[in-house]
Amino acid sequence: MSEINVRLKHNFEDSDKLFRILFAAIKIGKPASKRKIADVADISSQLVDYHIDKLVDNGQLIKVDSMYTAQTIFSNKIIYKFLKDTVITQELIEKLVSGIDFSQATAQESQVLEEAILTLLRLFTIELKE
Repeated sequence: MSEINVRLKHNFEDSDKLFRILFAAIKIGKPASKRKIADVADISSQLVDYHIDKLVDNGQLIKVDSMYTAQTIFSNKIIYKFLKDTVITQELIEKLVSGIDFSQATAQESQVLEEAILTLLRLFTIELKE
């Protein structure tokens, strides 16, 4: 079994665009053209054309002929249930509640917590050691 190191992600370049492209491909749910992905992601075709190979190279998208599709694991509800049961625990929620300053937030506490969890998930990365 591999050892896992968790660390703060330091490379934020292009990450938002890459996520939007990936999310669009997941939302489409079947192989789609770059143009269709760009339309769903609401970004230019040129940006999709520039970034999409990165998502194929890192294994998040699969190229099928001239179309692109997200890995099926990203739509697997069992994985999300596993994450909810093991990562997004009540203990994590309690730690967040005790560490967040809600005094300036205009959103409801639940929305602030949801955004905090999403931010934490996007800020960390893992490195598998062999």
